[in-house]
Formats: sequence, structure tokens, C-alpha cells
Amino acid sequence: MRARNYKLAILMAVLLAGAVALSLKPAKGLLRDAPRQLPWTVPDYRSASATHSVLPDGRIKIEITHLPLSGIRPEMLAWWYQKLPISTVDIGGVRYPFYHVFHPTEHGRIRVVEPARDGSPGMGVGALVEREEWFGPFDSKGAGRITHLSATGMTVVPEVAGMRFGEIQHRFEATPTGTQYRVVSVIGVEWPLVGGVVNGLIRRAMYPEAMLKEWERHQIEEVGMLQHFLPTLYGSQPQGDRYRL
Repeated sequence: MRARNYKLAILMAVLLAGAVALSLKPAKGLLRDAPRQLPWTVPDYRSASATHSVLPDGRIKIEITHLPLSGIRPEMLAWWYQKLPISTVDIGGVRYPFYHVFHPTEHGRIRVVEPARDGSPGMGVGALVEREEWFGPFDSKGAGRITHLSATGMTVVPEVAGMRFGEIQHRFEATPTGTQYRVVSVIGVEWPLVGGVVNGLIRRAMYPEAMLKEWERHQIEEVGMLQHFLPTLYGSQPQGDRYRL
């Protein structure tokens, strides 16, 4: 009886791994918006710290320490992410979604697929948020569940076909001059029997080495962009969710 149950468990695990493999297709053919003509330059990402490694169970771990954010307090970062999918800003007579000024050349669309648990708009706890972006030549489309958002940081759980595939922790630490911003991402699953196989599929299909390096660069650039506008934006008076700089 035990042997039969074990074989059944293996069969179910193999079928599950096959279903995951079918869902792990790289995003292709995203509509790439033209670069925005903003009055700021994209920061040089090379001064920040970024590393990635493969854990013993095959999951990917990515650690980024962003350059210190001067004049930006942790509560400003929490506010920014909450407003990110629902707000716009007028700059030089042109209206942009917040998401488009976050990175001027590699952000497409972001939307709330499922609202926060308390019904609040934007990226609240419990919300499922879908985004389309690209990292150099690599298109990326996916969704993440917000499980924590406060002045201490934000936690996002990537979801594929309703299944959890890791955790991304944004950590905000107040400093005398602003905020030290760190991100620790673990991508993959902790499933018995087939976890290593699924994690191998994730690495090959979605996060090859070249893509990881471009993703790290992209993350450092977008967080560095906040230095240009977030303090002024945070202190401005909006009309609804429409801001002006």
C-alpha cells in the first residue's frame, strides 16, 4: 500500500512538473513603448552592489544593495509603490503613468489584477499586480502578490498559474541622510521530489545568466531614478491620482 502511494505521489509530482514547464515560457512580443523624453538621466548602475547565486535546491538568490537614497525617507518609498499602478504625473506638459517615469526606457504596463484585502486602491497588502517590462533584449511579464508593504519595506510573492514561485523582499532602512534600500530575491520552489527539476526549468526558461545580469542592472537604474523626482512628487498636491512636476 505504501509503495503504491509512493508511486502515485511520484506520478502526480511528474505531472505537476510538466504543467509548470508548459507555463514557464519567456514573455515574447511585448509592446515596447518608445523611450520617454524626461529631464533626467538614467543613473550609472555599476556603483551599486548586485550578486546572484544558485541555492542547493536550485532556486536563484539575487541580492542588490542600491546606492544610498539621499533625501528620500522610507515612508516615501512605501507611498511610491502603493501609488505606482494607479497614478500619473504631468511633466513638461506631458502626462505619464508613474510606471513610465520609474524607468524611462524599459517599462510598459502595470495593473492591479486583484485588489488589496482592505479594498484600498493600488499596491496594498493582498493585491495581485501584473507588470510588463523588459531588461535589455529580454521581455518580462509576470504577476506578484503583495504580502507586506510599510515603511520598513515591501514583500512580493511571484505567482505563475496561481502557484507561488519564490519571494522578493524590498528592505528600507532609514539613515541620517535618507534611506538604504536593499532587495533580496529568491526565485523558485521548495517542492519535494520535483523541486530541483522545476527550479532547473525556471533557470533555463525564464532566468538565464544573461537575463539575470540585465535584470539587476534594470533594478538598480529604476531605484536610482527615484532620486530625481520622488521627494518633490511626494510633497506635491495632486488632483485625485494626477500629480504635476
